[in-house]
Amino acid sequence: MKLKLTWLLTLFMAFVMQFSFAQEKTVTGTVTTASDGLPLPGASVIVKGTARGQQTDFDGKYTIKVTEGDVLVISYVGMDNTEVTITSANTYNVALKEGNLLDEVVVVGYGTATKQSFAGSATVVDSEKIENKNFSNVSQSLAGEAAGVTVINTSGQPGSVSTIRIRGFGSVNGNRAPLYVVDGVPLSSTASLNSINPGDIKTTTILKDATATAIYGSRGANGVILITTKSGSSTESFIEVDVRTGINTQIIPRYDVLTSPEEYMEFVYEAKLGRETLQPTNAASAANPTGYVLDRLFADPGVTSDTYINQGYNMWNAPGNQLINPATGRFNESVTRKFTPETFQDELFGDGYRYEANVRMGGGNEKSKYFISAGFLDDNGVPVNSYFKRYNTRINVSSQIKDWLNVGANISYLYSESRNNSSLGGAENTFEFADKTPPLYPVFLRDDDGNRVIDPVLGGFEPDYGSNSSLGRTRPTSDQLNPYGAATLDYNGTERYEVVANANLNAKITEGLTFETSVGLQYSSSIGKTMNNQFYGTGTSNGGSLSQLDLTTRTLNFLQLLRYSKDFGDHSFEVLAAHESNQLEQRSLSAFKTQAILPLGLELDNYIVAPSPVSGNMIGRTLDSYFSQLNYNFDNKYYLTASVRRDGSSRFANNKWDTFFSVGAAWVISNEGFLENNDLVRYLKLKGSYGTTGDEQGVSFYSGINLFDVSNLNGGFAVTPRLIANPELTWERATQYQAGLEFTLGDFLDGSFDYFIKDTENLFFDRPNPISTGVASVLVNDGVLRNSGFEFDLTAHLVKKENFTLDATVNGIIYSNEIREMPLDPSDENRPNDFINLASYAYEEGRSIFDFYMREYAGVDPGDGFPVWYEYFDDANNNDILDDGESIQSLTPYLNDVNPDANVKRTTTKTFADATEKYVDRSGIPDLQGAFRLNATIHNFNISTQFTYQIGGYGYDFQYAELMHDNNGGILGTNRSTDVRQRWQQPGDITSVPRLADRVVPNITSQSTRFITKTDFLALNNILVGYTLPSKMLGDSGIDLLNIYVSGDNLFIASRREGFNPNTSQTGNSGRARYAPLSTLTLGLRLKF
Repeated sequence: MKLKLTWLLTLFMAFVMQFSFAQEKTVTGTVTTASDGLPLPGASVIVKGTARGQQTDFDGKYTIKVTEGDVLVISYVGMDNTEVTITSANTYNVALKEGNLLDEVVVVGYGTATKQSFAGSATVVDSEKIENKNFSNVSQSLAGEAAGVTVINTSGQPGSVSTIRIRGFGSVNGNRAPLYVVDGVPLSSTASLNSINPGDIKTTTILKDATATAIYGSRGANGVILITTKSGSSTESFIEVDVRTGINTQIIPRYDVLTSPEEYMEFVYEAKLGRETLQPTNAASAANPTGYVLDRLFADPGVTSDTYINQGYNMWNAPGNQLINPATGRFNESVTRKFTPETFQDELFGDGYRYEANVRMGGGNEKSKYFISAGFLDDNGVPVNSYFKRYNTRINVSSQIKDWLNVGANISYLYSESRNNSSLGGAENTFEFADKTPPLYPVFLRDDDGNRVIDPVLGGFEPDYGSNSSLGRTRPTSDQLNPYGAATLDYNGTERYEVVANANLNAKITEGLTFETSVGLQYSSSIGKTMNNQFYGTGTSNGGSLSQLDLTTRTLNFLQLLRYSKDFGDHSFEVLAAHESNQLEQRSLSAFKTQAILPLGLELDNYIVAPSPVSGNMIGRTLDSYFSQLNYNFDNKYYLTASVRRDGSSRFANNKWDTFFSVGAAWVISNEGFLENNDLVRYLKLKGSYGTTGDEQGVSFYSGINLFDVSNLNGGFAVTPRLIANPELTWERATQYQAGLEFTLGDFLDGSFDYFIKDTENLFFDRPNPISTGVASVLVNDGVLRNSGFEFDLTAHLVKKENFTLDATVNGIIYSNEIREMPLDPSDENRPNDFINLASYAYEEGRSIFDFYMREYAGVDPGDGFPVWYEYFDDANNNDILDDGESIQSLTPYLNDVNPDANVKRTTTKTFADATEKYVDRSGIPDLQGAFRLNATIHNFNISTQFTYQIGGYGYDFQYAELMHDNNGGILGTNRSTDVRQRWQQPGDITSVPRLADRVVPNITSQSTRFITKTDFLALNNILVGYTLPSKMLGDSGIDLLNIYVSGDNLFIASRREGFNPNTSQTGNSGRARYAPLSTLTLGLRLKF
């Protein structure tokens, strides 16, 4: 009987299995948009209640295995979900309706909102826009992605973090940087951005106004950037792989400088002849300046003590006095070269290869989700030994343990190595040296016959360090320095380990009431080393040296939050109350040792002399916060949000606490009856907000207490003041107002407009003290700064056909910066200071913080080629002549304090010190800046281009000034811009470039409007062309998506002159020792399984 029963059960199970398998089949279909019938790539097709699913291909097609009775859920962001029940048919085409675009979730402070309900200003940058660019961290990828967000790439060094400014400059002397929050955890350092692989980022939300940022209180004054990393999926399991390879190169030109040694020698001759003509060295020079100069162009210093250039640098088959034709001042064409020196440009720079590989996998079910990723990046710069390597991994898990309890954890780990030998020392910076070293001097040492000298110690060719080389030959420019030797023989690098993690718990207490808590950890440890070799360069004086800095930073963030939400009729509201604590602790240990045992060692034990003791310290600060927020919605038309936050900071002594708040409202006009079903105005929202935020990061950790240094004095203590503090110092405080409009017109235009005013008060200023106090200045809160502007963001859907789409997006900001109140002046009975003169700018009520204040350049005197400046005077007797005592040294103080009714006139002067300093009506604040983008699809090709632009504004081109004239080293010390060809040469010449007369013409490069330059630019920031393989070509390979693409970043810039890149500094000024911007060309492959 038992055997019969077993057989019957076996037959029954076989029948059931056969029946089940018979019902499983493969169905196909196409997902389109209902409004236009166009295919919808990337739509999700999931079997309801399972993790089985697919995504539609580029043609909107899908293929999936199902059983009759299964329900397919088809969804896409911005569309209404559709469910389809499987019957006997094998094809299921679905048209999704546009319906929930406004219900798209936006991550905001301590929660989420929908596009429709959010009353503040937030720009969401999706992962595709981040991944289309090839940078090591998200900061560089945000360029051009949001109106009012300025991304300043201050360095091309791989692994560098960009400077970001949101809606202008939020402080005069304090902090201007936004707050970064990753998965709810505030970052304590922008360096931590490198721990986040851009491929792991799901969305980046940029919060701008008070409604959006006031919930962050003292840290939200300069905007907030919320980064949300990817998570698993309850409806599908996936594996994603992306691989990229490319090169970093220099497509964007640097300054156009002289490259011909022969032409350079012509300028040397002209400059030296000009000098001896105007200011003869001796009687022989006065009698025959031409012969005097020619005899000293090249000579043996042992024979001619005042020779200009050592004979060893003469690369021609002729003595120095036969190189230049004195009749023409030109190089003799009959003279041939003995050798051609290698250039620093060729030896220091070359294309750097970039390799990147990432793998991500995720999945889950209705209860739990997981996401795991790992990545590798090897990013090599253009200069020798300039690179950034990163190894990173991330695990993000969450689980609905009970119906009322959800827990999760998100952990990332980073190990990185960076080396930046291009920045060893200011004068030895590779870019600086390559641009400013005259083309006469070789990279490698040459003997008197022009042959390269073999390095007797390390082999190969010996770098030319001038007098510090084996031949002891003094070089007129940067003697004892050689950036090629420094880049190859010295070391400047950092190793960094970092963990960023958070654990969270969400418990449902009762209907509508939840308790949320999380703990976030940032832990980083870095070891930075700088080694100078013992054979050449600056390290020879002490037998080689090694300095090491070990830095450990730990930040803990604790959050406890209660959230209650309730719907009743047409009303709904949400209220939250929370406590947050943020604790930062940083430890540092530094050591410096000399006298190397083994060459090029990178460990301290390899050095035997410690000139100074090991030093170390521990610093820290705590921020404690209590806050609450209310969100109210009536009938999906009227929205109100309000928040309040009270922060206490250990940075301040007596005034630790302050309260910040915001209120915002929105009216969705398109949901009113009079616009219902309007085909033109699909969406229209009016919004406004008001609130206050603060900032504490503009001051040190211990700004409110006096600090002292203690040192050893004959075995006892020696105490000296380090900081005389102001115990009443407190927060900078920003009050913000905003009004805005969001709209969608038909299916052809989406847009938004925002007007804002932001007044920052209690500014951090150094206030001068009376001499009797013995303290030069003290940091105080004083003054008011206003940033205001108009932002716009428009996207036009120009073409929308089955095999061709074209969208155009443009964004921008028109803004102003104005000092509304000046700080008090103790020397003037504590009345507001009416004027503060800085090096290049000046502060005055009604002016911006970047209004130039300096002498005005008037050009060149056609008679003698000397520079001329404007001198203003108070023409008391109205005779149009500058009389004794009438000259004005600084115009604004004169008009404010001496004679407001002065009869001001101007003349010219050749004496720089007599020229008048004044506002020159040029500002570093641009009139308009932004970006525009074109996105297109053509069959299976996707194409995108992004340009950034700026109109108006000025910057000071310090680098160009040095390349035009350098009074310090003269013609022998610095190369020249090719613009020197436009110099004055003879009486009657009309030009703005003065004559060449080596260090005789005074103040030729002194600060004046001569080198103020327009900062207008147009830059091609990114271009990408991709191709997605049709799903029918993938067949049963198991691959759901295959996309191959080529892209380019930072490919072109049109500015006032080559080499002048206004987007590398927040002021638009150029500067020394900068790592020039890199261009990146990439070939990439994306796979999804």
